[in-house]
Amino acid sequence: MKNNNAWLLFVASRFGSVDRKGRSAATNLLSSLGIAFGVTALIVILAVMNGFQQGYIKSILETSSYHARLNLPSGAVEQVLGMDGVRAAVPFRDIQTLILGNFSRQSGCVLRALPPDTEARDPAFAAETSMVSGAFDLDDDHSIVLGYELAWALRSKVGDTVSLVAVAGGADADLFPADADMTVRGIFKTGYGPIDAGYAYVSTDAGIRLSGELDTRVIGVKLENPDNDSRFLREAERAFPQSAPESWRVFNRAYFGALKIEKNMLMFLVILIFAVVAVNIFHGMRRSVLERKEEIAVLSALGARPLSIRLVFLLNGLGTGLAGSFLGLIAGLFISVHINGVFSLAEQAVNFANLIAAAVAGTDPKTDFALFSPQYFYMDFIPIRIFLSETVAVFTFGILSAAGAAWFASGSVLRMKPAEVMRYE
Repeated sequence: MKNNNAWLLFVASRFGSVDRKGRSAATNLLSSLGIAFGVTALIVILAVMNGFQQGYIKSILETSSYHARLNLPSGAVEQVLGMDGVRAAVPFRDIQTLILGNFSRQSGCVLRALPPDTEARDPAFAAETSMVSGAFDLDDDHSIVLGYELAWALRSKVGDTVSLVAVAGGADADLFPADADMTVRGIFKTGYGPIDAGYAYVSTDAGIRLSGELDTRVIGVKLENPDNDSRFLREAERAFPQSAPESWRVFNRAYFGALKIEKNMLMFLVILIFAVVAVNIFHGMRRSVLERKEEIAVLSALGARPLSIRLVFLLNGLGTGLAGSFLGLIAGLFISVHINGVFSLAEQAVNFANLIAAAVAGTDPKTDFALFSPQYFYMDFIPIRIFLSETVAVFTFGILSAAGAAWFASGSVLRMKPAEVMRYE
């Protein structure tokens, strides 16, 4: 027996079979279900959090902050485009302004002056700025394109005229320009509320007319890989010493940091589920060890080492963790992929219940329940992003939590004396 470890799997399978049918059946079932629930919850939470974070981050980088910014004249665009890893470069200028819309509705926003051919220069920008109505038309220096929420706040639609009440600019520009009526040519939506509520686009010529001619402008740079921003900044510093290059991490440090903290805290809270399940497995396995004192004594008498006997219980723990983690993996991936359908089904069930309750009570039914009502949430659907590395990590953690609990619970085997057990039993 000492030289052949094949018996470990045989004994472990026999113990597992007894546990699934005997007094420990409920404990083992609950342990596996606990692992499954933890794995499912963590996979779904990570998928949803990644979906929101990646979606918002992409909207911010592609439409607002760019991957990097260089303070250079617009004539340097071709030089910037020639740098390694650059896929787009667009000169722009941000102008703080106060806009007057219909019914005397006013709103402050960032007026971004862009070249009329920005969509051709930067296809990723065009892809993220979905036009709700009208078109991204900046050919006329009296044209303006509004964010969806900004247009709603101004009660303006395509074809309406809005006035720029106050415009920040250089010394050669008026704070309160006389010729500041703009025609709304389009309304865009990125899906990220602060951008849709706080941005409007005009042409470069309109920006100069409103805010004056400045010595330098900002060139927004899009990289093939945003994570290579540090390397690009070093190259830009050498190529353009006076450009004061800045990365997207600087502009969005607080927001992206908050997203990371939120994700980490949610992961920590869900991991507590594994801790509770691990404690349950620990106590269940410890009771199993005490119930099998006779079997352990017999195995020891036949030559099995204490470490080998502990491995038997470790294999049982691995089996429990593997079963629960596999079930949780399937459930988590299924729910994540069909999360919008799951919420839609839940909404229909609640509305149907309200309809039945109203019919019984003889009142008007309320069938407008929505988990993510547009009245309160700025979203059309729940985005999902599943990363293989995170999924594998969750699956592995579910298995190891059960195996670790079983290993520590079987530590009492080392303290057992087979002769005493055989004598008293």
